[in-house]
Amino acid sequence: MEVFQLHIDKRFPASNIRLLEAEGMSIVWGTFQLNEELDIQKYSSDTNKSRNNYFLSHFCISGNTKSTATERQFQICDEQHSIFSLKERSAVNLHIAPSRKGYNSFFEYSLSQKYFKEHFIQESRILNDMEKRTEMESICWAGRNLCITPSMMFLISEITRQPYSGAMMSLFLESKIMELYLAQIHSFDSYDYHILKLSRNDIDRLYDARDYISENLNKRISILALAREIGINQTKLKTGFKQLFGTTIFDYAIDQKMKLAIALLEENRLSLTEISYKIGYSHPNHFSLAFKRRFGVSPSMFT
Repeated sequence: MEVFQLHIDKRFPASNIRLLEAEGMSIVWGTFQLNEELDIQKYSSDTNKSRNNYFLSHFCISGNTKSTATERQFQICDEQHSIFSLKERSAVNLHIAPSRKGYNSFFEYSLSQKYFKEHFIQESRILNDMEKRTEMESICWAGRNLCITPSMMFLISEITRQPYSGAMMSLFLESKIMELYLAQIHSFDSYDYHILKLSRNDIDRLYDARDYISENLNKRISILALAREIGINQTKLKTGFKQLFGTTIFDYAIDQKMKLAIALLEENRLSLTEISYKIGYSHPNHFSLAFKRRFGVSPSMFT
């Protein structure tokens, strides 16, 4: 087993970016602050030392990143993830915009084609399609972005906070990346790709709905009240939200509550009772049950 090496990436201003590398795999994550838009050109081999084709998974936790390669443009926004397949030495231009939250945050991992085929399950509709297209394209995209789920955020948190070193760290990281990979592939393979016709105004209203939910997690919001708040009918709100974000309004609200709960637990400044009320639960026991149902452990075990 190859032991991971830790590096600090200082290419970004006001950044705290870490890179873990081992043969066939790299993991990079961090936060950085931008006062203005930033353009960076990178090559696929910058974080892929194996010098062959590789699989890349990107999680945009906070911010807005556009990447351009071979005259194609891909964009990943707040709380979205996607997967790519790239040929060795593919040039990618990154255009990164400042986040409305005041900081940009991301997580990504890459696997060489050789490592991927030796260690990872490939029985996937989306991966089989991408592998075929990679033979003709230098960079192949999954076709859309999906929402980062709390389970994914929980795994990312475990990876970035892991306490081990040496061979134990390698074993832990490989197992958690495998879990994260399976969660992603399941989300793409189970996604309903039926395309609804949404106008630009519809899309703007649906993003308003998403933001309203995220900013009012301590409130109970009905579909009717939300539709009136953003100015869209209930049917288009429910069906359009699922189409655009890959999840129902109810599940998205629960996901956001659990994401905020994880962040507050990591800060370790509030009690479980305070966290419960902050994310809209009337009793700490209700929060603990929902958390354990989602992650398999109680919130008290996470701190």
